[in-house]
Amino acid sequence: MPRGFVYRGYTCDNGDVFQTLVDADEALITDRGWVAPTVGADLLPKQFVARRVFGISPTSGRRGKTRVGSTSCDLWTGVVTSFTVELDTGAVDTLTVIGRRQERRRLAH
Repeated sequence: MPRGFVYRGYTCDNGDVFQTLVDADEALITDRGWVAPTVGADLLPKQFVARRVFGISPTSGRRGKTRVGSTSCDLWTGVVTSFTVELDTGAVDTLTVIGRRQERRRLAH
């Protein structure tokens, strides 16, 4: 498995594509909807919070989350109902999807 982070394209709900750093292992999982990076494209704005999928492990009860790169990917649409996370020990745990949170922009106060 690759280590580190790589740039990938995040497709916003309105169709705009921004670049963001993604864990290299997660970037390879097509179910998460990351697209190839575009050289010279804008980075995801700092006030922007990407959409997320939340899950729980049926064996350990551990909760986790992952970012999702597009609304058309299988993890977001519900075609895929679980995802994996890497634990601190290097082991992998499979989480069952329990919820989703749409993208949003944080407003300045």
